[in-house]
Amino acid sequence: MISKKAKKRKSLIFRLMGLLIFINPAKITFFQLKFLRYAIFIASFRRPKVKDVSWFRISSNNISLFIIRPKNISDKKTIIFFHGGGFFVGSFGIYRQYVALLAKLTQREIYFVEYRLGPENKFPCQLEDATEAYKYVLKKKGSSKNIILAGDSAGGNLALTLFLKIKKENLPKPAGIFVVSPWVDPNLEVTEYSDKLCKKDALIGPFIKKAKKRKLERLSKYFVNNTDIKKDPFISPIYGNFKEVPPLMVQYSEEEVFSPQIKLFINKLNKHDVSVFVKCWKNMWHDFQLETDLPETKESFLEFKYFLDNIS
Repeated sequence: MISKKAKKRKSLIFRLMGLLIFINPAKITFFQLKFLRYAIFIASFRRPKVKDVSWFRISSNNISLFIIRPKNISDKKTIIFFHGGGFFVGSFGIYRQYVALLAKLTQREIYFVEYRLGPENKFPCQLEDATEAYKYVLKKKGSSKNIILAGDSAGGNLALTLFLKIKKENLPKPAGIFVVSPWVDPNLEVTEYSDKLCKKDALIGPFIKKAKKRKLERLSKYFVNNTDIKKDPFISPIYGNFKEVPPLMVQYSEEEVFSPQIKLFINKLNKHDVSVFVKCWKNMWHDFQLETDLPETKESFLEFKYFLDNIS
């Protein structure tokens, strides 16, 4: 049952997203993009500050990493986290309270990766940065047995495609992966997104609804130059081979716009005997965990803690 607080927040997000009437998803200007990034950054300040968590920034080979450490750490498992934002928005400034809460509730250290964004930087820049971050943490820790990949939305995509990249390069595999509302098929044609779900998803439903109206072909245009490579697993992990994947957990909402592609992804994993732990939320929206003060968010992050606790 959705909480009263979540119901009110869902209504508020619908109203706020409705204010972005000046955005044409098919032709976002650079000025509009900068304004959108700044507006989301300012909006992130409404999230309550998380206590008993510290952070600092490091740089390595042109990638920016932030280390987030909770006061209480339960074991040596380290999370490498990739943020969402459609590959064209997102930063540590926006996610600082999100990852602070995640670190505190899971009781694990987090490496937050600020990968390059589109449209200034196109694929495979994002995956290159993710790979570089993984190699950095791998070298620092000396082993992959305690490294966990994680991310939300586009960041969930990156955590999954990074695993495929790790496998291709024969790098030591991580100990586990968990993702929130992963965008597993960015090259899906916009016309294939459900109108019904667009009306239910408070966060990205209005944007995709407008994208359909404006005849945008694919949402991946913001970070992919050649959209003809529709089934590239390093862009759309739904087409990837996840055999030998470590313990994997997926959380998503039944009513979010990405729900059909996430279900298809999970079904494909099950058909190939890949074990995946799934938590499907009812009456919530895409990546609702961005609202860090909701009781559902706390429950969600504690589910991830339980998942991590049971990885040997």
